[in-house]
This record gives sequence, C-alpha cells and structure tokens, in this order.
Amino acid sequence: MSHQPSSGKRTCMQMLQDMLDGEATPEQQDEFKDHMYGCMPCYQKYNLEMVIKDLLKSKCCGQGAPPELIAQIKAKIEQKNVL
Repeated sequence: MSHQPSSGKRTCMQMLQDMLDGEATPEQQDEFKDHMYGCMPCYQKYNLEMVIKDLLKSKCCGQGAPPELIAQIKAKIEQKNVL
C-alpha cells in the first residue's frame, strides 16, 4: 500500500478508512474503487474489513461491537495471516 501521498493525493490508508467509516464522498468512493482493483493489499484489507464489519453487525443484533472487541479480532486475524 502506498503510504506517501504524492501531490496532495490521499494515502491508501486514508482512502480505506474513509470508505470503511462511510465518510467518503461519491467521488472518493469511485477513486478508491478504481485504486483498489489495482492494489491487492487495499483490495484484501477492504474485503476483510467489510466481512468483519458485517459479521459483527449480524452477531450483535445490529448494535455494533465494542471497539476493543473489534481490535482484538483484527489483531488475531492479522497474527494468523503473518504465520
């Protein structure tokens, strides 16, 4: 993932976070989708985050999960991906 913005462009992580938080404008959504299909780390991270988000919503009666639970789940998944 590109972590250095070039000429005022947002980084991968900024784009990803805006998408996941639902804060991306329609133009930013289009920009990220175009980027994501050419950047495998962004594609994988976005899809993983969406699956986790949807799973937690369905298991928590739509109320969402506590942030610390989400962080623990993500840490365990990342740990398993490293091994």
